[in-house]
Amino acid sequence: METDVFVGRQAELADICGLLGRARHVTLTGAAGAGKTRLAMRLAEPLERESPGYVRIVDVSETPDDLLALTETVAGAIGAHQRPGRPVERVVAELSANPGLVVLDGCDRVAHTAGVLVDHLLREVEGLHVLATSRQRLGFPHEHVYPIGGLSTADAVDLLVMLAGDRLAGTDPAEICRRLDNLPLAIELAAETPDPAGADLFAGPSDPFRDCPRPGGGPGPSGCASPRMFPRRYASLCGALGMSYELCDPEERLVWARMSVFSECFDAEAAQSVCSVGDLSAGQVLDALNGLTDRSVLTREGGPRGARYRLLGVVRGFGAARLAELGETCQGRRRHRDFFFGLAARAAQGWKDDQLTWYRRLAPDLANLRQAVEYCYDRPEDRRQGLELVSFLWFLWICCGNHTVGYSLLQRGLELEREPGTERNKALWVYAWMAIQRGDVEDAERALAECDTGVPGWDSTAYVSHFHAHLAMARGDLTEAMRFIKDARMRHRSAGDVFPGFLPTYVVVATALMLADRHEEAVSVLHEGRDLCASCGDYWTLARLDLLLAQAEHLLGNTPAAAAAARESMRGARLFGDDVCLIEGIETFGVIAEGDGNDALAIRLLGAAAVARGGAGLPPCRAPILAGLLEGSEERLRGRTDEKEYDRLLEPGQTNGLGDAVEHALQGVAESEPEDEYDD
Repeated sequence: METDVFVGRQAELADICGLLGRARHVTLTGAAGAGKTRLAMRLAEPLERESPGYVRIVDVSETPDDLLALTETVAGAIGAHQRPGRPVERVVAELSANPGLVVLDGCDRVAHTAGVLVDHLLREVEGLHVLATSRQRLGFPHEHVYPIGGLSTADAVDLLVMLAGDRLAGTDPAEICRRLDNLPLAIELAAETPDPAGADLFAGPSDPFRDCPRPGGGPGPSGCASPRMFPRRYASLCGALGMSYELCDPEERLVWARMSVFSECFDAEAAQSVCSVGDLSAGQVLDALNGLTDRSVLTREGGPRGARYRLLGVVRGFGAARLAELGETCQGRRRHRDFFFGLAARAAQGWKDDQLTWYRRLAPDLANLRQAVEYCYDRPEDRRQGLELVSFLWFLWICCGNHTVGYSLLQRGLELEREPGTERNKALWVYAWMAIQRGDVEDAERALAECDTGVPGWDSTAYVSHFHAHLAMARGDLTEAMRFIKDARMRHRSAGDVFPGFLPTYVVVATALMLADRHEEAVSVLHEGRDLCASCGDYWTLARLDLLLAQAEHLLGNTPAAAAAARESMRGARLFGDDVCLIEGIETFGVIAEGDGNDALAIRLLGAAAVARGGAGLPPCRAPILAGLLEGSEERLRGRTDEKEYDRLLEPGQTNGLGDAVEHALQGVAESEPEDEYDD
């Protein structure tokens, strides 16, 4: 066997070797171009070197789906034609004399027939092992399936650089590989083009048989003459994916085309809504999803809310081309938009009663929601609907760590749709809140100035007062802040707007009291707000109030209570992926650690928070209380620690991700805490 370019897959090779040691049959499954054949060849090479004749490789990719024809192909490949008897008897006799390992490569067209033959051979031939490659399982008892995905990012980049070399100058190899789903075939094809970054891998005919080897057309997988990464059957992705498409039944092909409108992943509810139109029922769509998963076109992923389906980018691109051929592209994108608009509207209403459920429902569909908004923005007649959709999702942008995406979508929508109206007014409300979170006072003031409190259908007066209170506090005008927040609270109560209206006002009131050095009153107000949040199920605001409570208790010198409140804040914020609250929680922990004399922990946490803030794309500005606490802690830390030691302590925090920093903060500060009212 000839050794050629091979990158990565060490973990897969070890897993498959171990599996073959425990089981007599393994099938490697995976999408077209994942490298199943080359991986099987790589695994067989050392076995053949150690024991010549132990491995027999049979290419069945061109064999008709007929048991006799398949048996004849196997008999010819292993040299059993000279033995007497029927083909299957000859195969059994030859393998019984030398069982070893049979590699059945390319079982895609003959999967079930191959399953029947393999089942028979394993029962008749003691000591025989079979390794098969197929886009779907062979489907017989005791089959062990091992799915093959794309390469790791590092290995994919290594392969691309190895094959493309200088033609990658000025490009981002990792981004190219990501676009190609890290699939070895796609990377190899791109590397052969003059411009790997802009290669059109779907160019050329989509005839699924165009690139397949013909009988007598050159050496097969066991004798590949060209030094490629693996012996490949296809000269284009259209050829590789066309084979998968040809193997699907009509309903599966139609669902493949229609589901190409999704971005990244989706669930069965979305697929049934978007794909079941006219000639397809919802039940047929569900059956097709199962079939496409079995054929490695889709990947099914488990989750707390059930299965989700993931479509590789290259598979999506092939499906999109088929959808265009059907003339359904516009209709499909519109159905996609309508489903996610309806989902967002339901979520906006349901968030008030069940925050965590709706966060978990929508977070995996962020890419689809963004796509639906952008679809509206691209059509002048739908731009108001786009603004309405992005406003429905205010909690995803403000509460759930998606600030950059939300801010960008709001900015674009407000620039495109300048006519006054309810949709624009709501979008300005969300935009002003986000600008306040980002510390952009001028941007927030401009948005509030544009808010028209007289627009029919939605009165924003209470929110305008609420946000003006934030801005007055940022300017240091506590009297004005309290005047605005009293007006906002009165209006929120009158309207029965508990959340997002009344409950977040506790943040303003408590902050104003703390800025006025009335810390004990602030603690009392915060406990009142916490109790009300808990009774209403507003866990997001509860986490924000816990953060302020930690700062207030720290200012009062109550270190155990401060640490406990900070811990609760971070636990709550982590439920929603609220990176602003998490980062400020890390900073607060750092302040508490510094005040408690744990300088090493404090420096590490502050370093981690600084890196996390930059990584999340957040501006350096902070809430006024925290800003003052941080300034004092950092000044004292630098005064007590020489520069070299400070940098040494800072480094571990700077190399951690946000999740690691949160865990370290929770464990590091909690180690010496007594049990208290905040503990589970």
